[in-house]
Amino acid sequence: MLLAIDARNRAITVGFYERSPSGMPGKGVWLSRRRLGAVLGRSADEYAMLLRAFASEAGGAAEAGGVDSAWMSSVAPSLSRELAWAVSTAFGLSCQIVGPGVRTGVRIRSDQPSEVGSDLICAAAAARELVGGACVIVDFDAAIAFSAIGRAGDFLGAAIAPGIGTSTEALRSAAALLPEVTIDGPHAGRPDDPWPAIGKSTSQAVKAGLAIGFAGLVERIVRRQREEIAQMGEADSPETVSVIGTGDGEGRLLFAALGLGRFVPDLALHGLAIVAERAAPAPRPLA
Repeated sequence: MLLAIDARNRAITVGFYERSPSGMPGKGVWLSRRRLGAVLGRSADEYAMLLRAFASEAGGAAEAGGVDSAWMSSVAPSLSRELAWAVSTAFGLSCQIVGPGVRTGVRIRSDQPSEVGSDLICAAAAARELVGGACVIVDFDAAIAFSAIGRAGDFLGAAIAPGIGTSTEALRSAAALLPEVTIDGPHAGRPDDPWPAIGKSTSQAVKAGLAIGFAGLVERIVRRQREEIAQMGEADSPETVSVIGTGDGEGRLLFAALGLGRFVPDLALHGLAIVAERAAPAPRPLA
């Protein structure tokens, strides 16, 4: 059984994955998946307790030594050490970390491959299995990352914009009198106009700016990337380039309102399992 950890700046997603008897990457079953906040100052012992609790949800085998390997994708260096120690404490395993030198199955065609986050590469690995062709991945987190994926699953490049939550916090920090708001789903009876542009209160005005502003940002970048992927010869036309959304709850609502494509919340975690199955050495307990 594989323990997979996707560590981000705001959240950590943990999953226990039972590999397929066929041995084919990506064809196994998730026994348990949980998301927890990346709390500043949380110790390795605390993370170890949480990992054991999540393991109990995956079944007795996970608690009794059924976890035989652990892999992590991390874009938060401050978390990596604590989580690696937590895995060691909870299961007596060394945690493999996706990075340069790991065989991911994804060819990186950017100018500086070492700069590409492991979360983007893992998401690309999963997208290749899901759509089997060119696509744009929209990942909503502290930042919104738009990854362009070629017809053979190559990572072609990306666009990165501030995340919805990040922008909301920055706005409130700079303008203390503005209320805290979140993007909610489309209003009932307004399928063609989910968020009115004229707010009748300060809260509605801020929500209009955030929702419509981010909707326009996402729509425009996705359209441009689809066009450029086709111009590169990586798709027959922009319309044949699939779009996959992933990430947090506000991102899901925004993506659904735009109707761009399929939303897979734990895309990078699924890709991490694929990478682990392709690249993992024989599991070894810590001495």
